[in-house]
Amino acid sequence: MNTWLIIIGMAGITFSVRYFFLAQSIPFRVTPAMQRILKYSAPAVLTALTVPILLFPQGSIDISLHNPFLLAGGFVCALSLLRLSTLKTVIISMIFFWLIR
Repeated sequence: MNTWLIIIGMAGITFSVRYFFLAQSIPFRVTPAMQRILKYSAPAVLTALTVPILLFPQGSIDISLHNPFLLAGGFVCALSLLRLSTLKTVIISMIFFWLIR
């Protein structure tokens, strides 16, 4: 029962936060300064998600050539510099990770 209350509560919080920004009835405007700040939110979130996976695959730091996650991360960065499409980058990097793993 406690788990269901937590799930329903988190769903309510998520809905209310998103509704605030998407509802037409609430007069909310994003200022130009806030728009500039929000441009950094996606890179910040992606960095926060990927760095622990790349550097701590077994729970402790591993910066070596034996870390396939770190090698694949470097490979993805190199592919992204080539300006390939997102789909091509994902497919090629997944094949590379599969081969080195």
